[in-house]
Amino acid sequence: MKNSVYRLSIVALSILAFQFLPFRVTAQSESTKLPFKGFMYLQPNVGVSQYYGDLNKFNYYNANPKFGFGAALGYQISPLFGIRGQFLKTNLYSERKDENLKFSSNLWDAALNLTLNLNEIFVPYNEYRLFNFYVFTGAGITSYKSKIEDLTSSLVLNEHKSSQNELIVPVGAGISMRLSDNLALNLEYGDHITFKGDQIDFTNNEKQNDHYTYSSLGLQIRLGVKDSDGDGVKDKADLCPGVPGKVELAGCPDKDNDGIADKDDACPEIAGKAEFKGCPDTDNDGIPDKDDACPTVAGKKDLSGCPDKDGDGIADKDDKCPDMPGRKELRGCPDKDGDGIIDSEDACPDVKGLAKFKGCADTDGDGIPDNLDKCPDVAGSTASNGCPEVLKGAILKKTVYFNIDESMVLAQYIIILNEVAAYMNENPDARLSVAGHTDSRESAEYNMRLSEKRADYVIDFLKKKGMKSTKVEKTFFGKNKPVADNKTAEGRALNRRVEIEITK
Repeated sequence: MKNSVYRLSIVALSILAFQFLPFRVTAQSESTKLPFKGFMYLQPNVGVSQYYGDLNKFNYYNANPKFGFGAALGYQISPLFGIRGQFLKTNLYSERKDENLKFSSNLWDAALNLTLNLNEIFVPYNEYRLFNFYVFTGAGITSYKSKIEDLTSSLVLNEHKSSQNELIVPVGAGISMRLSDNLALNLEYGDHITFKGDQIDFTNNEKQNDHYTYSSLGLQIRLGVKDSDGDGVKDKADLCPGVPGKVELAGCPDKDNDGIADKDDACPEIAGKAEFKGCPDTDNDGIPDKDDACPTVAGKKDLSGCPDKDGDGIADKDDKCPDMPGRKELRGCPDKDGDGIIDSEDACPDVKGLAKFKGCADTDGDGIPDNLDKCPDVAGSTASNGCPEVLKGAILKKTVYFNIDESMVLAQYIIILNEVAAYMNENPDARLSVAGHTDSRESAEYNMRLSEKRADYVIDFLKKKGMKSTKVEKTFFGKNKPVADNKTAEGRALNRRVEIEITK
């Protein structure tokens, strides 16, 4: 965030310095300047966005900018102040090659901004000024879905399953160049600062919140009071100022000539009735065709104009069993055992079961449905057809690694912990040995506690994954048993570890 403020400060100081240069670029003399009149404007724009956060190696720039586009609708209240609503759609992207991580985010945001024209602070208002400098800030909301992948294998390490929303504060500056009475070219830079440090990129750094910038080129279109479309209705009174229309319809067109202006006509290409906002009703069921899911067959209003032969409250077009009353959540089909699986697709229709087993139960919870389980009351394995499997002397050794001063395993080693958990679940009588270690940083006492926390993390992870074995041995050695030279960064990384060993 400090770097963002620093960049914006440089922009602001540059603008202020320009105000005191010995020349002014204007199109008219002081005597011909016009008084200010408030105006509305529309400003579409395109540009590039850049992400700044924990997964960008260098906070002062990002080597992976992405295309973006947006628009602003605003009103200039006075020569000094204006207000605008702004929308942005873009993607964020960054690569951390030093951590073998790739970050991406599909994002849009919307904000309400207050704009301040800096020229007017120092010189009198001039409508024909060639350049105008401004700053802006406000508040808004950003919505995004992010994903972190392994840079080498593209393995997804973390992602948002649904859109995430949070508040933002946009801060920025821009330059507007006048092209004509109604047009201006805008070059703008803005920083969008979030209130959370870990939501966009799943990584928290208490020194700064995540943020992203957007540099854009836009065209500002002033909405005046002329008759732009030449239909005899002034723009101020023209309800459709950009399209020639009829005087009797306040300047709006009526393509289908049904006496309803296209802007109010829900079906502007087809003549219809005023009671249905210009839309026809082909089947005369009182529901206009545009809202009628079955426009050629008379139906019920509560079913969007569609019929329901079996009377179960589900339209025939959506009813998988239209001739037999059923349940709404099962698209009109019956379910005798009430397990949420329709009878025709239920392998065990008389016994309440699970969807993943096609409606059959799994009494012992071993992942094998009772109809295929030779030992349905005792947990077993697939290899033994649901019966307990005898461990045959198998031995498994694995090592996982950690970041500096952290007791949570590095993301790329989660897959190893999942393998160990699966093995322990299949072999509940196996013995598990977990040994925690650290590098030589910090004191012996601190490292001893940290190595214990790392061992505890691994054991807790396996328990959460279903491990039930009571034969668990935990040891922790701090920095006392290095496997590599602690004088190098690579050696220290290899010493920050937990060693896992499974024996029968």
